[in-house]
Amino acid sequence: MGCMNIALVLAGAGARVDAATARGETPLHLAARAHQLDLVRVLLRNHAAVDAKAREDQTALHVAARLGHADIAALLLQHGASPTAATTDRYTPLHIAAKEGKDEVASILLENGADIEAETRKGFTPLHLAAKYGDINVARLLLAKGAQTDAPGKSHITPLHMATYYGHPDIALLLLDKGASPHSLAKNGHSALHIACKNNHPDIAFALLEHDADPTVKSSAGFTPLHMASQEGHLDCVEMLLERGAASEPANNGQY
Repeated sequence: MGCMNIALVLAGAGARVDAATARGETPLHLAARAHQLDLVRVLLRNHAAVDAKAREDQTALHVAARLGHADIAALLLQHGASPTAATTDRYTPLHIAAKEGKDEVASILLENGADIEAETRKGFTPLHLAAKYGDINVARLLLAKGAQTDAPGKSHITPLHMATYYGHPDIALLLLDKGASPHSLAKNGHSALHIACKNNHPDIAFALLEHDADPTVKSSAGFTPLHMASQEGHLDCVEMLLERGAASEPANNGQY
């Protein structure tokens, strides 16, 4: 209560509630980080700028989303915080919640108008980040709220590519079950099956093949998933592909 009393006295004496540190953080940013709900309330009642931006344009709502402080996120939104505020890399609070696996905050943000298809500077949606960082609960939430399963990043990287590359079979299977295409190709022509075989994720490769992924598809450079698995020495993937009809043939028009 000591800090609260001091804050009340300072606010009543006309202290600048939006005074910023060298990093651009206001008392509201700091209170959100420290999970001081009552202090956040006092600051807002004394007209603290709810969307004040610190370094990289982070707002207090970004801070609450990163740390999973759902009560503070809800309070900030009640006082007009923007659920679509973006950092310099165009990360919204929903991107941050997805990255950090904060499903309760993500749910509150979606209920308050967060853009489920907002894109970062690299073209990634919140579902991309849930797939990359492996949080199944956030991924389920986003899909239940209508997130696009095949949203392409700037290099045509889908959430399925992300889940495959980073080795999250539960999310890869969830995406496939929700309609993600196993045939989507990244800019370099790699399918999710190429990625699974190159990075030795046989469980994901199996799920992809069960969902009719093409074992003979070629990348822009002419490589099949079998080439990838063979090159990296991933025997489980090689055997699986051969059993599914992958042909052992040279790449690049007859040149290895």
